[in-house]
Amino acid sequence: MERQEIEIFLTLAEELHFGRTAERVGVSQSRVSQTIARVERRIGAKLFERSSRRVTMTAIGEQLRDGIGPAQRCIEEEIAKATAAGRGITGTLRIGFSGAFTGHLLHSVAALFARRHPGVDVQIRQVQISDPYGPLRAG
Repeated sequence: MERQEIEIFLTLAEELHFGRTAERVGVSQSRVSQTIARVERRIGAKLFERSSRRVTMTAIGEQLRDGIGPAQRCIEEEIAKATAAGRGITGTLRIGFSGAFTGHLLHSVAALFARRHPGVDVQIRQVQISDPYGPLRAG
């Protein structure tokens, strides 16, 4: 399977809707349909059951999704790491915060940042409001 075929297949497996899949992948709905039909011909089995109201996965489709999904995610992570390294987005990001409310929000933002930039080690530390610059001066 080619990269775009894998992307279309995995997106359709997640969305179970040709229109939303087309929108997410950035191709036409007919391109999604043609791509899936081509992959099904190559494999020799239906991957999805389609009706005018529903799209469901067949057992073979589920098996293929479960087999290539983790590999695709691993490939995407490694490409993201290489891209980040090429752009110089590596190293350690240390963040200091004070206040419980800020901490909860900051952890969510830091998790998103870490997913987008896997080459960066994100470290979060609560600092005392009485000495906000102490940890910064200490390195």
